[in-house]
This record gives sequence, C-alpha cells and structure tokens, in this order.
Amino acid sequence: MHSASKVMFEQMERNNMDFKAPMSTKPRIRIDTPMQASCSTLGVPQGVSSNNKINGGGYRNKVRLAPGHSPLDWHELVSTKGKAGKLVTGLDKIRNDSESLENFKKLNSPQSLILLERGVPTFAIRPPLRVDEEELARHNTPEDCWTVINGKVFSISSYMDFHPGGAKILLDKSAGQDSTMLFNRYHRWISVEKMLETCFVGVYVG
Repeated sequence: MHSASKVMFEQMERNNMDFKAPMSTKPRIRIDTPMQASCSTLGVPQGVSSNNKINGGGYRNKVRLAPGHSPLDWHELVSTKGKAGKLVTGLDKIRNDSESLENFKKLNSPQSLILLERGVPTFAIRPPLRVDEEELARHNTPEDCWTVINGKVFSISSYMDFHPGGAKILLDKSAGQDSTMLFNRYHRWISVEKMLETCFVGVYVG
C-alpha cells in the first residue's frame, strides 16, 4: 500500500472511532441483598401481620365467613329487609314486659311511641327513640342483640354473621353494652351510621 493511501486509511479509521456512538448502559440491579416488599407501603407496620391484633387498632383476627355473607350480601339485605324495618329485633320484648314498657314510655315522647305502634321503622322515627342502660342490658342474646356505638343504639343480631371478626366477639364484648371504645379502636374509619343505617334503634341516654 502506498504511503499516501496508508495515511488516508489511518485517518479514516480515526474519524470512524471518533464518531462511534457510546454503548448504552443498562440499569444495574443490586443482587447482593434479597429483595423485600416494604410493609409500610401497604399500610401495615413492619413485622405485624394484617390479621394480628395490635394495640394501635385496625388489625384483629378474622374469621372465614359463610357463603352469602360478603359486604355485597349485607348491602342487599339492608336494601330489602332493612328498608322494611325487619332488621331490628327486641321490640316485642318491650311490648310484652309491663315493667319494661312503662320505663320505655317514661323515656320516650308520645309522638315517637305512636309512630312505633304504627309500625314505622325505628330508623325513621322522629324524634328518635331513647334507650337507657337498663333497657340496653336486656338485649344481650344472639337473637336479640343491641349495642351502643358513639351514642347510638343499634340492633346487630342480623349483622353478626357478616362481622369479619366473627359473631362471638360481638356477643362477648358488645351485646347489651356500650361498645364505642372497642369499635373506635378497630373500626374507626368505618361509617357505622351508614353500615348499620337500618339497624338503628335510637339514641342512648345512659
């Protein structure tokens, strides 16, 4: 090869090298430590299972609900039997016990009692019925279970089998009792007024 041609060839080689595109680099993935899902991104404290009961609230043991007891099934029940006033239990117990009936009459206005006798659902009675501690305590069985949440009395017998924590804890901790502290500890983000709208009995007067 002539020297002039050789020089030209070498110059072309250098030019090609100068204009070569840099090789793209792929992101490096660290493999020196095992990949772990961050519990905090799921709203679950690290090291705590979502099924565990913790003092901070929000987590408690769950039970497997029977078929037909999903939140959608509860909504359907509320929209049918609930709207018809058939989810509230224990009213006949008041009517059939003279002592309880007399006490109930003292607590409530004639207007409220007239609406109750006419079959108006308790959630629609205005002014709302008034329930004292003595009356609340009488409704403490699976078939007739009342509880107080945030100053309102709810009949929860129909809801028991829909409760994610099971019916037993409701019977043990809520039946015939004020369960406000327990509810706000584990379910404070839930609108109980909406969920148990048609289970509303009245207001709690202690």
